[in-house]
Amino acid sequence: MKIHQKVLWAVGLVALGAFSLTGFLSDVGLIPRMTVYRALTRMWYELSITITAGAVFLFLLALSIYLPISTWLRGKGRGGVITVSNPLGPVELSTEAVSKFLQRLGEEMQGVEGVRVRVEAEDEGVECYVTLAAHSEVEGGIPRLTKDFQELVKKNLLEIVGVSDVKKVEVKITKILPEGERAK
Repeated sequence: MKIHQKVLWAVGLVALGAFSLTGFLSDVGLIPRMTVYRALTRMWYELSITITAGAVFLFLLALSIYLPISTWLRGKGRGGVITVSNPLGPVELSTEAVSKFLQRLGEEMQGVEGVRVRVEAEDEGVECYVTLAAHSEVEGGIPRLTKDFQELVKKNLLEIVGVSDVKKVEVKITKILPEGERAK
């Protein structure tokens, strides 16, 4: 999510929270209803306050329409594509294709089973989320295995796929397998 979208979400949520809290406190009786009525009446009769309030409410209305639509479109649109620059023109790679490539690569690594990879294209770079089962008898232990796996993913994304900006490779081990056991 881009910075301006995060700011707009925060503004919208704060405004929604403020209106909801005011309505609740008024309903419960902690804020007299007459106070809310006077504030709204004063807003109605003073032109500068009316224009300001109208602008704020129009902004919040636009925000309530824009944010869900932009978030939905982002998930449907370019979020599933990694664009790599090439001298003859940009190349678009499906995040699903890259995920499957990395998954096959991970399955070939000794001491690793049940690899699932999810690749996300962000504005700042590519993020990889990996879940796997690790064998306990692997040389160097699980910390070395995960470090080697992360380096393998980053190296292959750079050298084979052509993605130079790997932001992170997050590994989640869902199962530690004893010697001789296979992941189910």
